[in-house]
Amino acid sequence: MILTLTLNPSIDYLYKTDSFYVGQQNRFQAPAKMVGGKGINAGRTAAILGSNVICTAVLAGKTGHEIKERLKNEGFHSCFFEVPGESRNAITIMHDNNIQTEIVERGPYIDFVTEQKVLHQLLLFCRLIPEIKVVALAGSANSNNQELYRQFVTQIYQHQPGDIKVITDISGHQLTNLLKKGPLPYLIKPNIHEFSTFIGKSLSHKEQLLPYLNSSIFKDLPLIIISCGSEGAIAKHYDRIYDLTIPKIELVNPTGSGDATVGGAAYAMDQGLPIEEVLKYAMAAGVANAMEEAVGFVQVNQVAELIKDIQITELN
Repeated sequence: MILTLTLNPSIDYLYKTDSFYVGQQNRFQAPAKMVGGKGINAGRTAAILGSNVICTAVLAGKTGHEIKERLKNEGFHSCFFEVPGESRNAITIMHDNNIQTEIVERGPYIDFVTEQKVLHQLLLFCRLIPEIKVVALAGSANSNNQELYRQFVTQIYQHQPGDIKVITDISGHQLTNLLKKGPLPYLIKPNIHEFSTFIGKSLSHKEQLLPYLNSSIFKDLPLIIISCGSEGAIAKHYDRIYDLTIPKIELVNPTGSGDATVGGAAYAMDQGLPIEEVLKYAMAAGVANAMEEAVGFVQVNQVAELIKDIQITELN
């Protein structure tokens, strides 16, 4: 079983146009509309693939109510925490040969009381449901606590009764404080831009990542997957580094592909699969999501076919 947390879910709007003009009026057809948020998207992907999933999320206002209603028919269990404010909207515009422009609202504020309520519920789930094998903490948090995720990981490791693997898909100060102060999660999944920000370098191609993976800060991290768009990914599992190559596809909507990558990895870990299969499921799920208009959605048969085309090369 997989437990996910989304502190800042959203209603996602996808607009498509051949050309987008800044400073001018742009007319669109009605957008595709869906619930988003990294933990929800990852949980949806894992549930579609066959895992039993509990998705927890913080909701606020009318948008939060709409998110709650839209998730009622999803293939996973839900647990919500309601706070003052308004849950956010996130707008993606696909234009000019698959350029992706995003407008993302800040979302409701997460105060100390909400932090503690969420943490208490996560620990309660972990204690009462021994089937939980993976906990995925994913996405941004509108909080002044820059160590929020580090504190969550610390408490889960201190209080969980078994060998639970914690996945984080976070960035910025939250990721920096987690890695520099610990304890370390089992898996982090930054994209190449987030990784570049973390190390303070400007990187654009996956071969540029290699010199930095042997940094002491990653030494004790069990698994890191750095997604690199159409180039695939670079992964490091303990002291082994892998080049992950993905097939070329007809891109529909890349939004949520990183989240689906986390969902694919979480599913494979939940099933107890070896590391090569974890990496293949992660990549195949991310690619499959990019072939769909919906966010955090994959087709099981499509993932199965894509797995055959994922190439894994050990580099060291």
